[in-house]
Amino acid sequence: MKLTQKQCEAFADILVLAMCIDGHFSLAEEEEIQKEIDSIGWDEKMSSTLYLGTSIATARDIIGQPEQVRARLEALVPTIGEPEIASFIFEETLKVLNSDGTNADEGVFMRQLKAILKL
Repeated sequence: MKLTQKQCEAFADILVLAMCIDGHFSLAEEEEIQKEIDSIGWDEKMSSTLYLGTSIATARDIIGQPEQVRARLEALVPTIGEPEIASFIFEETLKVLNSDGTNADEGVFMRQLKAILKL
């Protein structure tokens, strides 16, 4: 699925939050996110690696603060737009999390994401 640049950035931010929610973020997870966003139409003129670095720093600042995580997700939702895109982002995020097994914190995050996306 092709996304606009803003949708790509929102998707990357959601993936980063999902990966950081358990308090651990590995190089393998970062590579998985890189692969995901490269497949959806990231603007080649913009550095996805640089964007991910900024996104990871932002996520690390708010992880462990449920209200800030919720506020961040709510701020991203208007960027996503169409319900089909919201559904795609949710399903892909779930797939990425399931690739290494999910824990309770990730389950809570996904339920929160689903509610915020109104799915």
